[in-house]
Amino acid sequence: MRQYLADPNARQPPHRGPQGKANSTSVSATSQRPPPAPTGITRSNTSTVPLRSGISGTSITGLRRPLAATAPRDPTANDLERVESDRRARSASLSRAASETSDGLQDWYEIQHGRRFLRGLSEAYPLPVDIDELHRQCVRTLMLMYVHGRPYCSPEPRSGPPKRILELACGSALWSSLCHESLKKRGCSDTFFTGADIAPLAPDLREQGVNWRFVQCDLRRKPWPFEDGEFDLILIKDASFAVPNTKLSGNPFSEPLRILRSGGAIECWESDFTIRTLLPHPSVPPGKSEEDAKQAYETATYLVCPSTPFAKPQDDYLQQYNRWVGSALEKRNFSAQPCALAAWSFTSDAGAFSKTDSRRVAIPFGSTRWEREASDLSKHVGTPPSLDRDISTIAADKKASGTVQSLTKAQLSIRQTALRTTVQFLEGIELLLREESGKQPDEWDRWWANMTSDLLDPERLFNGECLESGAWWGVKA
Repeated sequence: MRQYLADPNARQPPHRGPQGKANSTSVSATSQRPPPAPTGITRSNTSTVPLRSGISGTSITGLRRPLAATAPRDPTANDLERVESDRRARSASLSRAASETSDGLQDWYEIQHGRRFLRGLSEAYPLPVDIDELHRQCVRTLMLMYVHGRPYCSPEPRSGPPKRILELACGSALWSSLCHESLKKRGCSDTFFTGADIAPLAPDLREQGVNWRFVQCDLRRKPWPFEDGEFDLILIKDASFAVPNTKLSGNPFSEPLRILRSGGAIECWESDFTIRTLLPHPSVPPGKSEEDAKQAYETATYLVCPSTPFAKPQDDYLQQYNRWVGSALEKRNFSAQPCALAAWSFTSDAGAFSKTDSRRVAIPFGSTRWEREASDLSKHVGTPPSLDRDISTIAADKKASGTVQSLTKAQLSIRQTALRTTVQFLEGIELLLREESGKQPDEWDRWWANMTSDLLDPERLFNGECLESGAWWGVKA
C-alpha cells in the first residue's frame, strides 16, 4: 500500500486530490449506475460567504510502502518519482469518476458557505463531501494503514485471506483498492470487494483490475441489501457519522453479523474528534504482542490501553474546541469519542464473537517534551523484548558520542499528517463550531486565526497533544 504523508520540510500549499469517502446517511440501494435524484428533498438556501478551504504551509507527498517487519527508510529519488507517477494516474482516474458522478448527481448536492454537502442532509451528516474533505479522509486512511502496518488487523482463518470483503461507508473505496493491492502481492487475486455508501463517489475499481461492485444503501435502514453470511470480512471505517447513537442501542452489530459468515470478522477503525494530551508512561502496555510493539517503535506511535494516562490539553483554544465539538455533536446524536463507542459495540455483542481484540494508538502532533529530553526514544515508544539488547547498545553508543535519538523523517511525517488532517477536519465542521461558539463573524475570525496558528506552530504543541485512533475487531462465533 502506497503512502501519502506530510513532508516535514514542505512549505507549499497542499495538493488536493480527489480521493476520500462520504459516510452513509439516507437513500435506497442501487447498482453501479448512478441513481436518479432523490425525491422529497427541497433545495435549501445557500450562502455566498466561503469558509476556509485548505491549510497554508502544508504539503502531501508520497512516501514508501510499509512493511510490518521492516523499519521505515528515507525515500530515494526513484521512490518519489514512482509514487508521484502513481499518484497522477490515480488522481486522473478519480477525477474522471468524480466528474462523471457530478454530471449524473448534481441534484444530490448543495453548496453551503463554499463547501459541498449532501442535499438536505447536513444535519444528519455534518461533514462536507467535496474534494478537500475527501482528500483529507484519503490521507488519514493511508496514514493509519501505515501506522498499523497492514490493511486490516483482524486475524485470518486457517483457510487463508478473506475471499469476499465488504467496505461499509466506502466513499472513494481507497481502502478496498489498497487492500486489493496488498492481497494481490500475496498471490490472492480472486478476492471480491463490495463497497456500500450513500453516494457513489467511488470510481469503478474494475478498471484497475479489482473484482468490485458498488451498492448504494442507507446504513440506518434495515435490512441491508445483502444475503445472510455473504462476507468473510466487513470493514467499518470512520463511519461514526453514518448512524446516529440513537440507532445503536441494543445490538449495534445485528445487521453486520447477519451478513457475515461464521468465522468471519467485523473490523472497525475510528478516530476521536476531541483532543487530549498524552502523558509520559511505560513503554508498552501489558498484553501487547511483539509485532505490535515493534510496529509502534518503527512508526514512533504509542500503544494505548485503559491505564494509559491522558490529560486535558493545556492550550486554551483546544479546550474551547473540545467543549464546542462535544456539545454540537451531542445535539445531533453523535459522539465526539467514536473510539469508546467502537469498543462498547463489541462488548455489547460479546456473545456473538468467539474472539475480540483491538489495537489502539496515540499519535502525537509533534516531538513531545519528554522525547526531546530523553536520550533514547525507545524508553517511551517501546521496543519488543527481542530487540532490547540491540536498542540498548544503540542508545549507549549515541550517549557516548553525545548524540540523541530523534524522530526520523518518516516518523515526523506521520505526526504532521495526523496534525494536518485534524486541522482539515476542523475546517470541515467550521460552520458547526462557529454556531456552537455563539461568536460574531469578526470574533470568530480572530479565534480561528489564533487557534490554527497555535496548532501549526511546532514549538507550541510539545506536551503530548495527539490524535487517538484505533482498530477493533471480532470473529463471529
